[in-house]
Amino acid sequence: MNYPGVGLAAPRYVHSCIIENKSSNNVIVQVVYQKVAGEGGLVEGVTSNFDIPAGGNYQVAERIQDHGSFTTRNTIESIEITRVDGQTQKLTAPFDGVFSPQLDWLFVIDENQIHSG
Repeated sequence: MNYPGVGLAAPRYVHSCIIENKSSNNVIVQVVYQKVAGEGGLVEGVTSNFDIPAGGNYQVAERIQDHGSFTTRNTIESIEITRVDGQTQKLTAPFDGVFSPQLDWLFVIDENQIHSG
């Protein structure tokens, strides 16, 4: 007998996160959430933009989407940083170290890169 979903890996989703800036400069961050079909089948992407000062951190809240008769949690698709010199770096899901749905997953920005957990 087959059971749907049995034996499949858990989804590697990040729903919310903490981003720590351990670099010596401020950074601009853009978080892109996975596109989800909204009302009438319209596919919408949601982004969040913010600054993190050197040595600071930012809590990226979970986003809930209301579909009328049910709600879903949006999934973080990518995190892009822009450094003071204009250099950009981007992490895209699935993120390293994530093997099941996560809340408050840690991302760290250092002098060279942004990395997961």
